[in-house]
Amino acid sequence: MKILIVDDHEYNRELLGCILMDEGYEFLEAKNGIEACEAIREDESIDLILMDVSMPHMDGMQATESIKKEHPDRFVPIIFVTAMDDLDVLSQCLDAGGDDFVPKPVNVSVLLAKINAHGRTRELYVSLSRANKQLEYHKQVMDREHVIVERIFERGAHRVKTDCTNVKKYTSPMSMFNGDIALEAPSPSGGVYSLVGDFTGHGLAASIGTLPVTEIFYRLSALQTSVGLLAKDINRSLVELLPENMFFCCAICYLDSKGRSLSLWAGGMNDVLRFNKDLQTIEHIPSEYMPLGILEEEEFDETPLLLELSDNDTFYIYTDGVNEATNQDGEEFGIDGIKEVLLSGEENLLQALIDRVHAYEAGDRNDDISVVEIKAGELEHRDRETDEVVNIKEKFHEADSFPWRFTMRLENEELSNTSIVDQIMVFVGGIQGIELHREQIFTIVSELYSNALEHGVLGLSSSLKNTADGFEEYYRLRAKRLKNIQGHCIDLEFSFNKAESNYVELILTDSGKGFDYSNFVESVDENSESHGRGLPLLKRLCSTMEYSNGGKTVRAVYPLNLH
Repeated sequence: MKILIVDDHEYNRELLGCILMDEGYEFLEAKNGIEACEAIREDESIDLILMDVSMPHMDGMQATESIKKEHPDRFVPIIFVTAMDDLDVLSQCLDAGGDDFVPKPVNVSVLLAKINAHGRTRELYVSLSRANKQLEYHKQVMDREHVIVERIFERGAHRVKTDCTNVKKYTSPMSMFNGDIALEAPSPSGGVYSLVGDFTGHGLAASIGTLPVTEIFYRLSALQTSVGLLAKDINRSLVELLPENMFFCCAICYLDSKGRSLSLWAGGMNDVLRFNKDLQTIEHIPSEYMPLGILEEEEFDETPLLLELSDNDTFYIYTDGVNEATNQDGEEFGIDGIKEVLLSGEENLLQALIDRVHAYEAGDRNDDISVVEIKAGELEHRDRETDEVVNIKEKFHEADSFPWRFTMRLENEELSNTSIVDQIMVFVGGIQGIELHREQIFTIVSELYSNALEHGVLGLSSSLKNTADGFEEYYRLRAKRLKNIQGHCIDLEFSFNKAESNYVELILTDSGKGFDYSNFVESVDENSESHGRGLPLLKRLCSTMEYSNGGKTVRAVYPLNLH
């Protein structure tokens, strides 16, 4: 430790110097306050000052004030060594910035004890200062890295150049980074894809998972992929990447260009709310599947829910941060709080919901918040920068493909393969000019294949699904009969004819009792109750939908130039 002795009397400096020398301290001397200030200014290794009070030119209190003011970031303890015993003077010494005092004549033991005590304090200060500088350095590095990462997330989440006026999004992270994700992308056919999800946890660790999700979402939506296949591809990636204690609750939906049908796949999410403004009704659409990132591919069910919409339908998809927002009494906002807002008659319901949730919250937020509002009706896409209307599907109908036809037979155990429709779409969806119609063609193939398998081959009745117990019985019988499916088959014939009508034709024949197509004719009437949730949609997608051969054969024609 290096100590500066400041005293105008040489005898006092020599006495203090001898005491310090005997204890092995390094020291230097100053005759007055001015020299003390210069010494501190020139020598940054001085650790402590023994300061006299009464000195010519600049006294000890003035010197102390000057030193403390000039070097605010240096901690150099100042001990006044004085013969004064006036309490007012001693108080002034401390007010000037002094840290302690020792009376004259000097008691060696007391002086050394105080030097050691303040030395320990200084060592602690130096150690903390060093640690603080390291922390400041790491903070600067982290801030710089956060800016880079935030930029990557920002660019990733806004890759497309358009916004759909039917879709509104809001997301607010609990911290700098967001475990929630809300994405939107136009389809080549003029529809719009939306994804709302919530990763386990919060902050950067949770937000890392959004990068592969974002990449897959934009890549596959540009290929007009079905929402089921999109969910399956994301799940495959997350199973490989995520640790066991992390998963992704997610809802993926696709609204067609007319805004009249919605395909929805949801796993682990809150109920999607379907609000009809005119009727003032709210329908709960529950999440049917487990979160993404848990199930292996052979266990995964990608079948989407297909919904027909009226002009006044609006869907609300939200993460836990909305319904689990708590007030000062620890009470949750809840589903009832959301429904109260929807029925309030507010003009902008999304903004009203966000405002109500933030007003309800008390103290620190517990979770990220995301809400997406999707309105039925004719879709309109606008350029983000110019706000001009964009014709998304300008080149959608230009199917540039040679005529083709292929047939396949699925029989026995092959019929129980849950991914068979996906495999069929591998053949069809990759053909040039057809790939952009994957969503619609997948919907047609999936629904007709399910009808042929479940009603034709397995002989199941849709009426079982009218009750919860019947629904359970339906799938129990389905699993049982699939185990004894020997001797049955389903034949598929796909063809594309560009020269005549530019259409894709699917002919499907099962070896069972066939499908009750008289019920199909009735079910497509939107005023009647339909067991097959996708049948009205098929009737609208296809220019021709006809059953024959006692319901064993169905022919569906999908015209590319009408979609």
